[in-house]
Amino acid sequence: MTKTPGWVSVQKAEELLGIDRKTLFKYRDDGTLKLGPHFAAFPETRSRDSYRWNVGAVRKQLQKQNKLMAMPMA
Repeated sequence: MTKTPGWVSVQKAEELLGIDRKTLFKYRDDGTLKLGPHFAAFPETRSRDSYRWNVGAVRKQLQKQNKLMAMPMA
């Protein structure tokens, strides 16, 4: 079993989660995903668009709220 990566770019999060950035940002903005456990700023962050995403935590949260189909942790 492959480990889920930790903090990744929005491009990588889109790929791993199977959702587009518009939807990911909607969940960030509506409070579904929280600063800290789900996304965070790092020293190289210059805007909200360059936050890093915790794919494992995002996947768990979205599955819990039935906003993402259950996917095996490949």
